[in-house]
Amino acid sequence: MPRGSHAEDTRRCGNAKAHGRVDGAAYQSAIRPYGCIIFPRCAVPMLAQRPMGSSPARRKMSDVHERSFSALGSPLALVRAALAPVSFLGPRLVFGLRLAASVSLALYITYYLELQNSFWAATTAAIVCQPNLGASLQKGRYRAIGTIIGGLVMVALLALFPQQRNCLLLCLALWCGLCGFAVVMLRNFASYAAALSGITAVIIFADTLTDPSTAFFLAVIRVGEICIGIASAGLVMVLTDFGAARQLLARTLRQTAELIASGFIATLARGGETPELVSARRSVTRGLGTLHGQIDAAIGESSYLRSRAANLQIMLDALVGALVGWRNAGAHLALRGGCPALIGEQLVPLLERIDLAQLDHAPRQLRQTVEEVQAELRALPMPDSASCIAIEASRDVATGLAGLIDAILLLRDRKSPRLAAPRQPFVIADPLPAVLNGLRVFAAVLAMSAFWVVSAWPNGAFAIVFAAAGTLIFGSFGDQARVLAKDYAIGATVMAALGGVLYFGVLPSLSTFPALIALIVLLFVPLGILQAGTWHNVAFLGMSVASLPLLGVGNPISYDAVTYFNLALSIVTGTVIGTLFFVVMPTIPPQQRARRLLALSLRDFRRLAHDNRSADFARWNKLLARRAEALPPQATSEEAGSLMALLSLGQAVIHLRIAASRDPIIGELQRAIDALATGQLAMAREALQRLAPQPVRARAAVEVIIDAIDLHAELLTARIDTRALFLSTFS
Repeated sequence: MPRGSHAEDTRRCGNAKAHGRVDGAAYQSAIRPYGCIIFPRCAVPMLAQRPMGSSPARRKMSDVHERSFSALGSPLALVRAALAPVSFLGPRLVFGLRLAASVSLALYITYYLELQNSFWAATTAAIVCQPNLGASLQKGRYRAIGTIIGGLVMVALLALFPQQRNCLLLCLALWCGLCGFAVVMLRNFASYAAALSGITAVIIFADTLTDPSTAFFLAVIRVGEICIGIASAGLVMVLTDFGAARQLLARTLRQTAELIASGFIATLARGGETPELVSARRSVTRGLGTLHGQIDAAIGESSYLRSRAANLQIMLDALVGALVGWRNAGAHLALRGGCPALIGEQLVPLLERIDLAQLDHAPRQLRQTVEEVQAELRALPMPDSASCIAIEASRDVATGLAGLIDAILLLRDRKSPRLAAPRQPFVIADPLPAVLNGLRVFAAVLAMSAFWVVSAWPNGAFAIVFAAAGTLIFGSFGDQARVLAKDYAIGATVMAALGGVLYFGVLPSLSTFPALIALIVLLFVPLGILQAGTWHNVAFLGMSVASLPLLGVGNPISYDAVTYFNLALSIVTGTVIGTLFFVVMPTIPPQQRARRLLALSLRDFRRLAHDNRSADFARWNKLLARRAEALPPQATSEEAGSLMALLSLGQAVIHLRIAASRDPIIGELQRAIDALATGQLAMAREALQRLAPQPVRARAAVEVIIDAIDLHAELLTARIDTRALFLSTFS
């Protein structure tokens, strides 16, 4: 089969609507605690296809259809067929019942303990209770941590500024801004803890305004109420659901393993990558962030998995290595060719022995087969650089498949050994979104506080609570934050009107606790069903959060029209103010965010090329892997490919420096790398071609760099300045 230009194939892949493109809408649902890596059905061409349409096949298919039609005649099948159109309501109804039960249990405990503001515990239960068990339990634990920290900070601020209101408000806004910074800087459930620290501090501030001397006592009560809500939701979820996070993660890992195995074998068999193969590989790169979120959800589901979190981290590192190896081999074979006999006679047959279908019936035997394949790959000789690139890539892919298989076995049983945690250097993908979110939260809290002071509004402090909550909760949702915050504000507004009907028309007629619980069930079951859906689900989340403070479900319940309208106005005003700051200070658009990640990576590569002391494999791999995870779903396939190319380039430069440390070519090597860092690609290519490093792996590293120069000349010659890093564009 004649090979075309790899660069032309890549451009055609980018201009056309490639089959392997991941739909960004799958990632944009705010209430879904996990996503799914979606792989194209035809992203990887089959190496061999059997002819269809033969008579035996037709007869077999006909028999299957006949059995299916006969089965439809049974009563059970008819019932299933009749219920199929509404089968999606089952999980949503379960969630609605779980939400109502969590809120009811929290209310019962606080009423039994005679706590005055029972709605804080019930509201906490409504927030903690999410459609996914693993995410909810993990969020519950982190919510407790964030609540305690926020309570301690607020007590300290009240002790420092008991009579200085302006200083107290400024420090409160600064603390909320710091929490807003941490919401974006941290990831997953640690981010949730940071948001709760700020929200808890504002809640305690609002409750202690009348008597700051009781701040510590009230802080203990509020923290206790919030922990009751966490425990209530956790208990209900443990009793009613075992979670699906592990099953979802296992399916995603298997899809990933199948795509990498078939895609890499197809790359070797074709002697290079087609646009479909390039798109398939990059789809895995763009799904790394979602995969990390699924891992956190599964860890939150099981203490056993939490004790083996290092196993899953090792798997992620091996997966990134497999993607880099696949990229290096595909690019080199497409551009240079070479070693067809080695590929056809040894590499492809070896890799084809890894039959992932054995995961269903003989997973341990499959794992042993992978180990044998790895041992045979390590024993293969590498006579030239092309063979070295192909063999090293095969080893990396086999190691990645071994890690994925180990992770799947870890999710299925409890027989996996605990591995030592690898060294994890501290890296930051991009600090700018976190800084912007911190400033947004600080400005929202400060503006709402100033309005409260100027207007002398009795319920202004409560409005500060909801202004802080809106900006803190949605700050980590990126470009979707404005839309989600708007839906949340609409939900709170609708609940203010609906709550008035319930507050004045229904609650006064209820005189017993069972009657109150019946009302809670009738309210929260429909809200839970809608919240677990896909149509503006965040609006119904806003209704759930605002309902209990509006209804004044305290102990005892008091009815006052002025209090209700002031409270409703404060909730709506605070939520709307928080939403407005997503308009005044918008988040970085996803396209600019992706370009900024590329700009930062290119800047760091040039620093790596200039500075010998920064040659750290672990830090470079971690930094670029974190940025690959931070790529927004809207990032193009070319941007994901450029990021992996920079990761491969950095690895090759570090390896060359280590290999040439005892070689007299070190001076020529440094001149070549300096020319590469400054964008003088012709000079760098010529200098690298003159190099003749003795180790075969060093020559292979030189070939990887030359391939990257030929494929990514536009990226490597881009000019970056300070404006590019802060304005998220290449200058």
